[in-house]
Amino acid sequence: MLNPASEHEALGILKQYLTVYKRTNYGKLSLLGGIILLGFLGNIVGFFTPSESHIAVIQISGEIGADSDVGDGQKIATHLLDAMTNDESSLIVIEANSPGGSPTDSQTINELIVQYKQSNDPIDTEVAKNILSVIKDPTTPFNENFESDIDVKTQPRKLIVAVVTKQCASACIQSIINADVIIGQRASLIGNIGVRLSSINWSELAKKVGVTSTVITSGPYKDMLSPWKAIDEEQILIAKETLIEPVFEQFKSDVIAARADKLKINYDVLFSGLAWTGDDAVKTGLIDATSNPVIVKSALEKIIGDDYKIYSKSSFSLGSFIKNPFK
Repeated sequence: MLNPASEHEALGILKQYLTVYKRTNYGKLSLLGGIILLGFLGNIVGFFTPSESHIAVIQISGEIGADSDVGDGQKIATHLLDAMTNDESSLIVIEANSPGGSPTDSQTINELIVQYKQSNDPIDTEVAKNILSVIKDPTTPFNENFESDIDVKTQPRKLIVAVVTKQCASACIQSIINADVIIGQRASLIGNIGVRLSSINWSELAKKVGVTSTVITSGPYKDMLSPWKAIDEEQILIAKETLIEPVFEQFKSDVIAARADKLKINYDVLFSGLAWTGDDAVKTGLIDATSNPVIVKSALEKIIGDDYKIYSKSSFSLGSFIKNPFK
């Protein structure tokens, strides 16, 4: 596959041609043909390029559940599965920056990690500790003669390291909670564990302006929490008991199962919806250490002896291009 920087530069040149030829059908066809050719050439080059040992990087960015390669839970899990089953990937890094989102999407990611760990023998716990010690060592990024005695490639499975940048809240926590090592930045926003259901109600406004809505339902709760109806406390209670609490219990169960031996905070506080900085998240046991993505990348590449390879960028798709050629 073409180098991302080169591909971005090539696309930039093609976009410039668009400004010159956009008023002619010939220019439009030329632009279309050029981008399609660029995409196919990238795929062909990637197909014939020998695979090399690498650190697989999977990105979670923005709202979880969004229709994007780094937001959709199924796409993220698919990239994870590719990394897990690729003999050339030596370690898996999940880069996370998300305010949360869909619980079903976060469960898709989390459950894949859980099953992967359950299907293999446990890794040596000292490996994770040693990796953390190297990351915390301020000399690591500048040590050109660094030699690692940390044995990662012969472990029964690949180590999974989650690296939080700006934030990892709510569903993002559920997505990465089963990583072997979780690292945040000192000022990262981490936590906000919980479930919410929002509903706008404009029934009073509609009454004032004389607007009504007629809804025919098969049962008394089919239009529950309709914005056209006055707020009904009974329906709010039912929604909490049937929708909020069950999903919340699933969320809590995942967090406790993953970090029970590391958590150092009262569960009532942990699951209250509070969020913490990275420094305080280490104290609560939600994450293992603080650093930053540049230092983590440098340390991991030196420890493993492999370079980062980002899995989250989709290869060229003619169908996707036709829908949005400049996405």
